[in-house]
Amino acid sequence: MSTDFSKFSNEELAEAFIFPRVEPKTAKEKQEEEAFWQERRTSFENRTPKQKMYTKLLQLKFQLEEYIGSNQYEEVLNFGYFLNEYVNRQEKLDKEFAADIDVKPAVLSQYLNNHRKPTEKFVIRLELHSNGMISALAWLKLLQKDKEHQIMTDKTIRKEESKHVKHRLEFAY
Repeated sequence: MSTDFSKFSNEELAEAFIFPRVEPKTAKEKQEEEAFWQERRTSFENRTPKQKMYTKLLQLKFQLEEYIGSNQYEEVLNFGYFLNEYVNRQEKLDKEFAADIDVKPAVLSQYLNNHRKPTEKFVIRLELHSNGMISALAWLKLLQKDKEHQIMTDKTIRKEESKHVKHRLEFAY
């Protein structure tokens, strides 16, 4: 269903799609607004290291959720990328983080570099480590996104598996 805009005047159309002009602020309102923004800047600059890390991890969580919720696939935004970001935003060495979640540094390195797919136990440890901030399900959805892309684009495996399929269904559609 489309709207017939011809029945509206130019003024009505403008009012419907453009924010009305706000009257200029008084000197007192301008001063209060500037004081508010100054307080916000000061508060932001004086955050504790823990608060800064929390902010960085929250930002990562939102980036991860936005990516797994999108229909786009970007090869660089794989499990290893997000895990690396998770470790770096805590300003920890890989070795320290590996100790935190009780995995060998070599195993963590394989996960970080996408040479090995993580286990369910590992993603649960990530959830527990983040105190639930980034869920195991989010990490698994990220892995699933990689797997979906591989299945859709890997012509070699399709060709190889095609040898094992006989009597394909034929439909006229």
